[in-house]
Formats: sequence, C-alpha cells, structure tokens
Amino acid sequence: MTYLIDGYNLMFAVGLASRSLPKHGLERARTRFLDWLADAARGRDGLLRVVFDAQNGPMPSSEYGHGGVRVAFAFRQTADEMIDELVHADPLPARLTVVSNDNQVRDAARHRRCAVLSCQAFVDWLIDDRPEARPPAAADDKPEADPSAGEMAAWLAAFSAPPKKRR
Repeated sequence: MTYLIDGYNLMFAVGLASRSLPKHGLERARTRFLDWLADAARGRDGLLRVVFDAQNGPMPSSEYGHGGVRVAFAFRQTADEMIDELVHADPLPARLTVVSNDNQVRDAARHRRCAVLSCQAFVDWLIDDRPEARPPAAADDKPEADPSAGEMAAWLAAFSAPPKKRR
C-alpha cells in the first residue's frame, strides 16, 4: 500500500504548524513533521509519499527520502494537483490511499477508486501501538448525505445569532 499524503494539510491538522509561521519557521516545522512521520511509520507496512505545495518555488526538485518517507514538492502546481497526477499515472490506483481533509482531493481519489483517509483516521492508525494494527478501512470514511432543507433551516435557527435589538 502506498499512502499519498497532502503534506501541509496533514501537518496543519496535527498542529505542527500554523499559518502565521515565517518562512524559516515553516521549514523547521516541516522537518519536525517529517521526523515525526518517519518515526511514527517505522515498522508499519506501506510506503509514505508526502507532497508539499511549492507553486512559487525557484526550481523543480527531485523526490527525496527522509527517514524512509518519500518527499516531493509540487513545482508550479498545488500539492492537490500533483497528488491527482500521481493517482492518474498509477496503473493500479486501488493500491493507493490518499490522506487529506481536502474534499476535492478526496473526491478525485475516490473517483479513481483509491482508498481515502482523513488526516485524523491516518494519525489514529499511526499512533496505534498494537503490533497487529492495520490501516483503517476507508469504508468508514464516507461523507454523510447533505442535510435536507428542513434540517438546514432548523440548524440555522438554532445556531444563528439572535437578532439585534433596535433602540
């Protein structure tokens, strides 16, 4: 099994970075994240491939290894676009699991019959210390049906701010 991971999406989801980090802070956070991911994945089955956004990078870079994790930067495209290209280029996309909380990435992967995991489900699997732990089944990760008009109206009524009083 190969896990295609939306790098910054997972990194932010696990709290190892924030949007307010300066560039040098983001680089350190990314290295910390990759170290954590490599340590957590040690002894697990599967190849981890992490794709980071690098639309404005100065030049393309080759995929490289970081403690057993394969790392790539999406040059002149988003990580989402690169993940989509990798999924489409794979002759057996059913052997891929895409890890992201981004609905477009997840929907595109499902369309190609890839397994899909939320960031939380993937992290839960990584930190499960049972030796027999297997990746979670993607079937549990299906999106819920859209709410009906009545449900939406009830939620809006329940969670909307009360109207302001006129003076």
